[in-house]
Amino acid sequence: MKRILTTLCALCVLSLSTHGNAADTGIPQRIFFRYSGVDRNYGKVAFVEAGRIGPPKFVDGLMCEVVYVAGERGICLGAQYRILGIFAATLFDARTFGTLGKVPVKGIPSRARVAVNGKVAASTVFTSGHGYDSVSFSTQTLLIDVASAQIIADVETFSVQRDGKPFKNRDFNFWGVTFSPDSRYFYATLSTQRQHLLVKGDIAARSAVVIHDNVECPSLSPDGKRIAYKKRLNTPGNVAWQLHVLDLASGKETPLAEKRSVDDQLEWLNDEFVLYTLPDSETRATPVTNVWRIGIDGNTTPELFLKNAYSPAVVRAAQ
Repeated sequence: MKRILTTLCALCVLSLSTHGNAADTGIPQRIFFRYSGVDRNYGKVAFVEAGRIGPPKFVDGLMCEVVYVAGERGICLGAQYRILGIFAATLFDARTFGTLGKVPVKGIPSRARVAVNGKVAASTVFTSGHGYDSVSFSTQTLLIDVASAQIIADVETFSVQRDGKPFKNRDFNFWGVTFSPDSRYFYATLSTQRQHLLVKGDIAARSAVVIHDNVECPSLSPDGKRIAYKKRLNTPGNVAWQLHVLDLASGKETPLAEKRSVDDQLEWLNDEFVLYTLPDSETRATPVTNVWRIGIDGNTTPELFLKNAYSPAVVRAAQ
């Protein structure tokens, strides 16, 4: 087991009250994240125990740009040879932090997820460009078998249907995978001709179907009934995103009360709250980021949740 270090930064973690109850689909037990404080632990995988106020613990040997943990398995997207710009997805055991395997990726890390059962992971990287606010970028999204650290498929090879008909354009880009609990299905964003579409994919069938418009970086709720996402708001010379929740059964969209533009893939804290990341400063460039919490009712005021944190992953008791 790799050595776990504890920081003395007692103010890195704020109140971790989950506002949940016994009816939640799995009570949050531990929260993993990428530490973004500008000190010797910058970029390390860290975690805190949910419901407690205390300093995070760090995992030596796991340096990531993006991290996610579920089903006692994790994925760490980071540099394999940083000086050469070579990146890899490291699959690891979230109990011992031992490496299960590595998968080379062909670009700058962006998004990562692991299914609740720990069997399948997803990675998204920029093969060109470096931000979703650009009109000229390309992505690669891979589905990975965690146990073997082997690629299952590149999502771009999946057949897609829209309105019951085959749908294909040369400019397809996929990103922001989120898995169903049994890992048979996933949701993701499909970008084409300046549209940003929500697709539901069937891994075994290597197929996907468009189910909603203007959805980026979806995140499936613990009960499997809702999608939290960022919705693009285009204005002349500017791209911004507002957080929304989509009810999958009715198609109803609920805008959340966060007024700042959020470029992130949300994480469900429980059935009532979601987490997301924003830079520490709105006026100057900074590598420091913080995780915020907001209720999905559309009225709850955002609250600072974790300081010096990015890419949160909530591990629940049911997992």
